[in-house]
Amino acid sequence: MTVIDSPLTPGAVLYDLLREARDSYETETRIEMRYSFCRLVSIRVGDTRYPGMSREISQSGIGLLHPEKLPLEEVEVCIRSEDTDILLRAQIQWCKPLGEGWYISGGAFVDLADA
Repeated sequence: MTVIDSPLTPGAVLYDLLREARDSYETETRIEMRYSFCRLVSIRVGDTRYPGMSREISQSGIGLLHPEKLPLEEVEVCIRSEDTDILLRAQIQWCKPLGEGWYISGGAFVDLADA
């Protein structure tokens, strides 16, 4: 991890981070409401399983955080719940490196006609 020595106070740095988060939120163009949703997940691509975390969820998709680059294809996402595991299929729409071996991705749920 690289630590950058800054002449700014911790309060000023936090203010900059909050401003960055606000600006990102205000430029959001999606119509559908997304909710913060931090859960352990397992992502299956073919015969391989990857650990991960969910970041957010909506009626039509899920945001993921994981240590491997995911292909832009249909995957199975197993979401850990209190009582049971929930298995959903999602089409990975995008996958971007986050830094130091981490990736974020977004997937659209597949076959949710009954929702």
